[in-house]
Amino acid sequence: MTSAFAVAPAAADDADAIYLGTRKGTVSMGGHLKWEYSDKQYRSLMMRNTRNHYFRVTYKGCQEWQVRIAVAHPQGGYTEDETTVSGCNKTAVVSNIGKLNANVTLGITLTVSGDTQSVSVKPV
Repeated sequence: MTSAFAVAPAAADDADAIYLGTRKGTVSMGGHLKWEYSDKQYRSLMMRNTRNHYFRVTYKGCQEWQVRIAVAHPQGGYTEDETTVSGCNKTAVVSNIGKLNANVTLGITLTVSGDTQSVSVKPV
C-alpha cells in the first residue's frame, strides 16, 4: 500500500508555503571556531518567485557573536535579519524572504574582536 504523501511534512515554520528542503553546513573562523547552520527553505504561496529561509545557527562554545543573513529581494534591493547571541552552547534563529533562486549570505561576527566570516548558501 502506498501513501498519498511521498515526503513527511516539515515542522510548520510557514503555513503559507511549500517546504522545499533543508541546507546544512558550517562556518569556520580562525581554524578553531565553528558554527553549524541549517536553512529550512520554503516556496512562498503568498508572493510570486519568492523563497522563505529559516536559519538555525549553533555555536558549541562560549562567545558573544552576531549572526546576519542577507538575500536579494524580488522587488529590488536586499532583505536582512540579524541577532546577537551571548553565552555558551547557544542557538540563534533568523529568517528572511528573498528571490526564488538567490543565494543567501550568512555572516558570523565575533562581537569583541569584530572578526567576521561569511558563506553563501545556495537554494535547495
